[in-house]
Amino acid sequence: MLENFIFSLNMSLPIFILMILGYFLRKKEILSTSFLECANTFLFQIALPAKLFLDTATTDFTQSFDPIFLLLAVGGTIVFFILFWVYGHFVIKEPKKIGAFVHGAVRGNYVYIGFALIQNILGTGTLPAEAMLASAFVLPLYNILAVLVLTVTNNPGKKIDKKNLLKQIITNPMIVAILVGLPFSFLSIYTDFTLPFAIDKSLDYLGSMTTPLALIIIGANTKMTAIAENMSSIITASVFRLILQPLIIVPLAILFGLGNNAILVLFVVFGVPSAANVYIVTKKMGGDADMASGIIVVSVIMSLFTLTVGIFMLRTIGVL
Repeated sequence: MLENFIFSLNMSLPIFILMILGYFLRKKEILSTSFLECANTFLFQIALPAKLFLDTATTDFTQSFDPIFLLLAVGGTIVFFILFWVYGHFVIKEPKKIGAFVHGAVRGNYVYIGFALIQNILGTGTLPAEAMLASAFVLPLYNILAVLVLTVTNNPGKKIDKKNLLKQIITNPMIVAILVGLPFSFLSIYTDFTLPFAIDKSLDYLGSMTTPLALIIIGANTKMTAIAENMSSIITASVFRLILQPLIIVPLAILFGLGNNAILVLFVVFGVPSAANVYIVTKKMGGDADMASGIIVVSVIMSLFTLTVGIFMLRTIGVL
């Protein structure tokens, strides 16, 4: 039992140590606002897409495609989105706060924190096929649902701009990288025809820097002042994000007999804290950015405990 707990703590602590480091580096003004903005753009536009392309291109999806896994990943996200919106409609009332609440409760930091957690647990720099499969479907879905709820709640009665919605999806660098990598995977281009060493190594370098840089940036952008005004809704959204969703999805995954990697990925998809994009997209679309920021902060702090407990439980029942 103690061994399982120590294992769980060791898997989650490195993530939060880097985030805490980022927070204090920003507080000491070692990391400036301009640096963080540039680093975030570099991460979003270059480093992360390089990692996603490389991982997608080298993954054999034909060996791991499972419709039940996809149903839980995609269907679960949609069902929770609807339930949280209904809850917000009846409990929160104020439209702009509803949008931020739903967005924060649904959109997890799967790519930055989730990928790091999966790699720590599996002890490898390469993500399993299930993780990439979830990326290919869940990431576009996050964007669609975010634009939908924020458009409706921030502009009651206004029609959704379908062209703008489609543009946001197909121009997202992460989604583009996955789509470009898929033909390499399905046609075995990357494995059958070795890329020049210089290109392959450059992509590997970019991918390797993604996780630590992302975690430091998340910590540096954490704002502790955005919580008090919306405390009740922020805590509720964090509980929905970190506890309710994995408590429902993981038992279903076990019940349906999914493999250990699939169960782990689903736990991470539905159990990681809210994504930094919750604040960025909510603010850009005129929503309640303060509530969005508060959900990110509280969910990140709470996740140190919830992720550790979740990993401990998965290890105890033999999934890890």
